[in-house]
Amino acid sequence: MGQLESPDFQRAFVAMSYLAGRRDAELLAPFGLPHDQARALVRRLGHPERERRAQGLAEELAKISGALAARSIK
Repeated sequence: MGQLESPDFQRAFVAMSYLAGRRDAELLAPFGLPHDQARALVRRLGHPERERRAQGLAEELAKISGALAARSIK
């Protein structure tokens, strides 16, 4: 499986793209076949309630932060 097809990569890409100002279909545009997890994240980030969008983004950013921390040299 290539990096673009990885569910983890797609979710991280969607989260970072959201932070960069992309919204809705723009978030999945780079993927020929978006993974279900990436589509689910886009739905959470499009929730009408700001708090729910923030919660969805925070959860994904925590996963990214944890993955980066696990890869760092100690």
